[in-house]
Amino acid sequence: MNDLGREYALALFEAAYEAGAIDNTRDDLLMLKKIFSEDQSFLEYLSNPGIPKAERMGSLEDVFEGKIDETLLAYLAVMTDGADLAAFDAAAKEFEQMYEDFKKFSYAEITSAVPMTDEQKKRIIARLEKVTGKRIDPVFRIDPKLMGGVTVTTDGMFFDGSVRKNLDNLKEVIS
Repeated sequence: MNDLGREYALALFEAAYEAGAIDNTRDDLLMLKKIFSEDQSFLEYLSNPGIPKAERMGSLEDVFEGKIDETLLAYLAVMTDGADLAAFDAAAKEFEQMYEDFKKFSYAEITSAVPMTDEQKKRIIARLEKVTGKRIDPVFRIDPKLMGGVTVTTDGMFFDGSVRKNLDNLKEVIS
């Protein structure tokens, strides 16, 4: 993989992550890669230094504005401006690898009422990895209000196995 492609891929990945648009950016990038591989004429046009930069940038916006993720459009504009579109394919491949690595990894916030033993931590991490199919990078917290048990937040999901939740459920049933 060429270094320029890797640099562009990393910049795009970071921008897409910060914008919360990793999945959309990837989908649009795959679509563009397919389009550009089937017909390279537009890519060649955007790369042609004989065509004024303003005209190439205008064409880029005319064709893609509102049709692809804004982060990706800005990325293409930077590549066009820097005359680096020759690195597009390498950058797209590198981005895909970063995306796959990212999706195999997940952060988890695990909260318990009291500190957990190393063995308990290992068991809960193993269980989460089995359930999510991803490697887990845990952050352990203590919250005495739970009274016992644990809560877990990962990948936008919340699991509540706390004594507090069980008592609240029991209270609801009794009422």
